[in-house]
Amino acid sequence: MTEYAVRLDEPETTYTITERNTSDFYENPGSLVMTSGVGAGGAFAAIGGGGFGGGGGGSFVEMGGEPGDEVVFLTGTIYHEDPLESSPQSFMDRVSVRTGEKERVYESSNDGQYERIAAVLDADAGKLVVRRETPTEIGQSYLIDGDTRTQLTSNVDYTPDITNAPRQRFTVERPDGFRFLVNVTLPPDFVEGERRPAMFWFYPREYQDQESYDERGRTYNKNSFPNFGTRSMEYLIRLGYVVVEPDAPIVGDAGAMNNNYEHDLRNNLAAVIDELDARGIIDRQRLGLGGHSYGAFSTLNAMVHTPFFKAGIAGDGNYNRTFTPLGFQSERRIFWDAPNVYLDMSPFMHANDLTGAVLLYHGMHDQNVGTAPAHSPRLFHALNGLDKTAAMYMYPFEDHGPATVETTLDLWARWTAWLEVHLAKKERPVT
Repeated sequence: MTEYAVRLDEPETTYTITERNTSDFYENPGSLVMTSGVGAGGAFAAIGGGGFGGGGGGSFVEMGGEPGDEVVFLTGTIYHEDPLESSPQSFMDRVSVRTGEKERVYESSNDGQYERIAAVLDADAGKLVVRRETPTEIGQSYLIDGDTRTQLTSNVDYTPDITNAPRQRFTVERPDGFRFLVNVTLPPDFVEGERRPAMFWFYPREYQDQESYDERGRTYNKNSFPNFGTRSMEYLIRLGYVVVEPDAPIVGDAGAMNNNYEHDLRNNLAAVIDELDARGIIDRQRLGLGGHSYGAFSTLNAMVHTPFFKAGIAGDGNYNRTFTPLGFQSERRIFWDAPNVYLDMSPFMHANDLTGAVLLYHGMHDQNVGTAPAHSPRLFHALNGLDKTAAMYMYPFEDHGPATVETTLDLWARWTAWLEVHLAKKERPVT
């Protein structure tokens, strides 16, 4: 792919700005810096590839230099082949329009930190705003003006105990040889070899093979600051739980990945549990599992097809795939072409096999396609009738994902109480 410039008064002459092999992820020349005003060389127009410049909506290419020696600027990210060894780096290049000669104006360090360009104030003068963060230091913004660097913000980390909690990231292998990653956050007072109750939180995704799965991890940033949302399960480390966030790859031929859904789901979770058990991290008799949306759907599937989990938390899920008969996620076959796949993947159809206790929550105004609010009451009524242990909370005025303070606080009260009851340590009887 080529992006080039032309002078409007010399439309037959082209000036190459970038050339890129689109099949090579690591060959990234960057994207043109855009501005809302006309730059010094306004007689040029950027055309060609269309993949780098972006723009539109009244934007123009930022230009500098002198008449007859105009320059443009490219910004981008350098990714390395082993993201566990080297984290991403940001850069800005100055490119001569007429000669294509490049000069590196800025390149961030990745020595224990991640720094990215947040705004280009004056590309020609090298005036930038960058954001710098580390795994233990919250991001701060800095003004770079030539050789001068001035800190602009004083952001505060309100959860330093979670930021600095011990973490592990490792690869596990399923019986079929497929390898995938697991992220584990440990309580601050965790002692090696001490087995703790654990809460798993996951969201399965579909892949065609190992290569396509591995490609997804190319942008991993080991130097980024860990961000926590209002529903991040990592808060549970304050109560002594190990928090496990595994990838959950569902693998198969294009268009038929879900033929292996139940098989891969079970083997993914079994491989993670076995590895954590071998490391002496978890008490495998005190495990919880949860997820939101497709993660909620998969939580119920895991609890009806495996005996691993004593407690489940499932939010805004779909539990009966016959109500999405024209496809869902990466499934493109319609119900009438693959009825067994739809039925086998519907935890509602296997509700009688539920093991453990499940807590359902759902926004009463969920407008997401496929996760109408009626899904949770239908499953809850079925579980009730089957004498299974279940609870359900429906939240008014909430869409596909809790947003209000009141709902968030209520959810945490329900979740923690649920786990305290169902993952409580049982005293073994004296025999």
